[in-house]
Amino acid sequence: MAEPNWPTTSVVGPEPAVGPEPAAARGIATAPKVAAARGIATAPKMAGVPEMDKSEQRAALLRLMVVVVGGLVLAAVYGALATVLVVLGLILMIVLHEFGHFIMAKRAGMKVTEFFVGFGPRVWSIQRGETTYGVKALPLGGYCKIIGMTNAEKVDPADEPRAYRNQPTWRRLSVALAGSFVHFLLAFIMLVILFVGPGDIGNFIAVPPSNDQITLYNFAHGKTPAQLAGLRAGDRIVAVNGHRFSSWDGLVDYLRVRPGQRITLTIDRGGRTLVTSTVLANGAKVLVSGDKKPVYTKPTGILGIEAGPVRFDLIGSVAHAGTTFGSTSVTAVSRLGSTVADVGGYFKMIGNQKAADSPTAVRFVSPVGVAVLANKATQIGWSEVLYLLIVINIFVGLFNLVPLPPLDGGHVAIALYEKVRSLRTKRPYHADINKIMPVAYAMVALILFYGVSSLFLDLRDLLT
Repeated sequence: MAEPNWPTTSVVGPEPAVGPEPAAARGIATAPKVAAARGIATAPKMAGVPEMDKSEQRAALLRLMVVVVGGLVLAAVYGALATVLVVLGLILMIVLHEFGHFIMAKRAGMKVTEFFVGFGPRVWSIQRGETTYGVKALPLGGYCKIIGMTNAEKVDPADEPRAYRNQPTWRRLSVALAGSFVHFLLAFIMLVILFVGPGDIGNFIAVPPSNDQITLYNFAHGKTPAQLAGLRAGDRIVAVNGHRFSSWDGLVDYLRVRPGQRITLTIDRGGRTLVTSTVLANGAKVLVSGDKKPVYTKPTGILGIEAGPVRFDLIGSVAHAGTTFGSTSVTAVSRLGSTVADVGGYFKMIGNQKAADSPTAVRFVSPVGVAVLANKATQIGWSEVLYLLIVINIFVGLFNLVPLPPLDGGHVAIALYEKVRSLRTKRPYHADINKIMPVAYAMVALILFYGVSSLFLDLRDLLT
């Protein structure tokens, strides 16, 4: 009888702010992430289930395609296609995580017997060589099964040399770390795409540079000073009255104290330098289109511009992607620690909806909450969609590095511990998995608590 293994899913991350909510106001966590490729935790191998023959494979594949296409058509009919595509992107992210483990195990010569997307009943599968590839009914993650992840697992003696536990430490580390590496790589690539393409809208860069591309807004009556000066969306303000500024805030502060004054603007428009002038409006006397009262109560100079999405050239985007990745990772680690430590706060949110809905509330989010976030992000635009995917990838990658089984970090810790013990005793050492199991069970229980409670909170928000 096959030994029981645990399933894995990996959509875990801080909830990015969507719309008016503050960035990273909460956290995202879905069902427990426990990976087959990570040892102690793999999905159960379905003992006694025969492989599909070719006719069954074709029929199952056809049914799967009908379900997928039908779902996409229904999503398009009800205006949710973009949201569904984002959710599919998250599922693909999980599959790529497992593929990282898979490809590194294959390159190391380890035996991988299964690679599946989803959990539950098998929908479709195909045998290629020694590995069974397939899809299961619940698309909440994926797993790959590598033989010999622990010393308690029974392995055919003929396959023992290819078991994970018998590989050099560096090989085991490369397999265990591959999933998080994939998430970090995806996040970095998407950060570069964000800064080169649609631009950041204040999620990562709170204070734009002073020469950021501008957008224009309208007054309820008459033209704004920016419109009178002939400014266009996409222009960059180089200087005002000959003064250059280190940040957008410095530019705004300079304008605010000059209501009714004429200013000279030096503009960069697609590489051409233009000079124009205009008289600043008084923000206490004019109405912005859509507002019912002036923005300011005291005389304040306004030009009628806002900072547009922050973009950079390719080299600048790569540089800012690196710094943004680092700062976001630090924030994610901090929020993960504070959220997990505040168990009492979770019970308070479960019993009090106002506490859960507070802007300062920090909590995890279930797959239901992720779908809601994805829907909000698609309504805002590609900048917000990329922000959501970037933050989730960074958080998932970091979460999996927590040095406790059954997470990837647990296998890293075990491999390093065994290496140190082997060096000290001058002979191979394997940790006793039976002594580690209580820690693994406790970790799974904690993940289940946060997963189930987050699902309850998200369903309550959705239904009330």
